[in-house]
Amino acid sequence: MKFVDLFAGLGGFHKALNTLGHDCVLASEIDSELREIYADNFPDISKNRILGDIRKCKDEIPSHDILCAGFPCQPFSKSGTQKGLKDKTRGTLFHEIVDVLERCRPEYVILENVGNFERHDEGRTWKIVRESLEKLSYDVQGTEHVTSGGAGLLSPHHFGFPHSRERFYIVARQGKLPSESLPKGDRSCVTNLDDTIQKKLELHKRDRIETKLTAQQSDCIDHWNKLLAKLPEGQVELPSFPIWGDEFQATYPFETYTPFIAPIKELRTAVNGHAALSRITREELLVLLPNYARHEVEEFPRWKVDFIRQNREWFKKHRKYFGTRWLKKLREFPPSLRKLEWNCRGEERDLWRHVLQFRPSGLRVKRYSACPSLVAMTSTQIPLLGPERRFLTRVEGLRLQGFPDTHAIPQSRAKTFQALGNAVHVGVVTAIADSLLNRKTIR
Repeated sequence: MKFVDLFAGLGGFHKALNTLGHDCVLASEIDSELREIYADNFPDISKNRILGDIRKCKDEIPSHDILCAGFPCQPFSKSGTQKGLKDKTRGTLFHEIVDVLERCRPEYVILENVGNFERHDEGRTWKIVRESLEKLSYDVQGTEHVTSGGAGLLSPHHFGFPHSRERFYIVARQGKLPSESLPKGDRSCVTNLDDTIQKKLELHKRDRIETKLTAQQSDCIDHWNKLLAKLPEGQVELPSFPIWGDEFQATYPFETYTPFIAPIKELRTAVNGHAALSRITREELLVLLPNYARHEVEEFPRWKVDFIRQNREWFKKHRKYFGTRWLKKLREFPPSLRKLEWNCRGEERDLWRHVLQFRPSGLRVKRYSACPSLVAMTSTQIPLLGPERRFLTRVEGLRLQGFPDTHAIPQSRAKTFQALGNAVHVGVVTAIADSLLNRKTIR
C-alpha cells in the first residue's frame, strides 16, 4: 500500500511501514536539515516528494492508502461562536491532517502523540480528534487508559525494547477496524540494557568527549552515594517521594501560608544564621530560602506542601546520618542537584549501578533494565549510564528508538537527541501497523 509520512522527523513511520512492504509516496517535514537527512535515509523516495511545512504543501499530497503523523498536541478553540466541529480545530496542525483526510480519504490512519494526550485539556482534545475522524466516516480507536477499556499506552519496553516511553496512539479506518487493531504488547516484559550499550572499544573519540560527565556531575553522584552508604539497609527505607536536601533543618512556613506573605520576623527566624538579618529586606530574605519556596503566592499547591512535610519528617527521623560536613557540601551544588529521586526500591544503593538523569526536579535514579524516555525539549536530560559512567551515545539513542546504527542523524548532538525525542519508535509502530493492516475485520 501507499502511505504518506507527515511531521516526518527522522522517519520512524517510514522505517516501520517499509519493513512491512509498504511504499512512501510523500513526506512532509518543516525542518530543512531533517528533510536532507530523510532523503539520505530513504533514497526510495525522490527529494521532490519530501516537502516542508504541511500548511503550505497539503494540497500537493497525492492519493494514498495510509496516513501517518506524529502531530503536535495543541489546544483547540473554545470560542462560543464556532459554526461546527471543524472550526474547533482551525489554527492547529491537526486541522491540516483533517483537510488532507477530507480530500484524499485514505483507508487507514495511524497517529501518535504524547502519553498524557488522553487527559490534555481535561479530555477535550482527544474527544475533538475522535469526533473529527468519525465525522469523516472513520472507525477510530486509541490507546486509552486500561480502566476505560482501552489497550493502554504503548511503550517500547512492552515489545522487548529497553526503553520506557509511553505514548498515545490512534488508529482509524474507513469502515470497520479489525477486532484487535492495536497490539497490547507484554506489560510484564523484562528488558535489559546490555544489548543496546556500546562497549568502550566501540566508542569514537567524539563519543568519548561528548558523553563525558562534568566534574560537578560526578561529584554530585559521589556525594549522594556517601549518604546512601551511611543509611543502614533494613533499618532506613529510602523514600518514594523526592528527597529535597534543602528541607533538612528548614523552618520557613509552608502549610497555611507561604514565605511570600509571612511576617518578616518569622522569615528572619527561619533563615537564622545569616549576618545582619535586621537590616535586609523581605526580598533579600526570600533569596536565602530554597528556590521552590520563593514563589509569589499565598498558598503552595497540595503536592508541594506534602513533599515539604514528608521531607522534614524523614530528615528529622534520620537526622543522625546527616553530618554537618555532608550538608555543607550539598549546599555548594546548584538547586536541582540538591534533590534526589530514588526509583530503585530493593536495588543496590549505589547510584553508579543504575540509569540516571539530571533533571530540573533533581537527580533521578532508575533501574538499569530500561532507559527512561528520550525527551525533545532539552539535551541536558539525556540519560546517564551509571556502570559506564557516561551519557548515552548517539548510536545508543538510535537503538533505543528502534533505528539501525547506520541511520543518518543531524550534525549536532543536541539536535540529534531533540529529533530522537520527537521520533516515533520504529518497533512499536511496526507492531501497530501489522495489527491494523494484517488482521481481519471481525466486529
